[in-house]
Amino acid sequence: MMPLMKLRHVSVRRGRKTLFSGLDFTVTAGHITVVLGANGAGKSSLLLAMAGLIPVIGDVELMGKPLQHYPPRERTQLIAWQGELPPTAFGLTVEQRLHLVSNCPQTIRHVASEMAITHLLLHALDQLSSGELQRVELASLMLRDAPVWLLDEPTSHLDFRHQIRLIHTLKHYAARGKAIVVILHDLQQARALADFLILINQQGEARYGACEELFNRQMLCQTFDAPLIEQAVALLPDYGFCLKTGKP
Repeated sequence: MMPLMKLRHVSVRRGRKTLFSGLDFTVTAGHITVVLGANGAGKSSLLLAMAGLIPVIGDVELMGKPLQHYPPRERTQLIAWQGELPPTAFGLTVEQRLHLVSNCPQTIRHVASEMAITHLLLHALDQLSSGELQRVELASLMLRDAPVWLLDEPTSHLDFRHQIRLIHTLKHYAARGKAIVVILHDLQQARALADFLILINQQGEARYGACEELFNRQMLCQTFDAPLIEQAVALLPDYGFCLKTGKP
């Protein structure tokens, strides 16, 4: 698969603090990279830097060209970023919100169906729950059809059913050639999604590698500075459900 972004010797600072340094990785079409780390380690800042929204130390290339050489409009056509939920006090309906991104009613209906928000299209945004609004914003990102997706905790606010549905949807779009980088806190979701992992700890150390290489108890304990146990009996959402059955 084609590399779409390359980051070399990347460091990110916020104020006077260096969050992490010396990170090298490649974002490749068809693959999902999951970012894991403690609160304040720099996960969201990494995505903001990749989107060109904050300064970065090091080299960031997008499709073979330095990221800073792209005009903002062209950059946003190539990179779709989803962060915190936006304010809703604009009087827009869900359908109007999606029309800000796409003028194609058929495409809007298709994506609304994927995100299970068809029944909400005529509802005002300020009438939605946080989970419903999260699905609207994810639909908005999908409508942009950018080759690179950067998602900051996209499963937050979602119930189990819609978490499972989103895991399936992201894997589906990756299989169609999207390059996806996603921040998660749930380790089971990370294992269900990730081809590659980026682990960032609070000491400013960032590590990149294949999921099967980094997803282990020792690495994750070091990343989160917390004890983790292997539990033989647990009741967990089946994040592979959609892939095995084609539902829900």
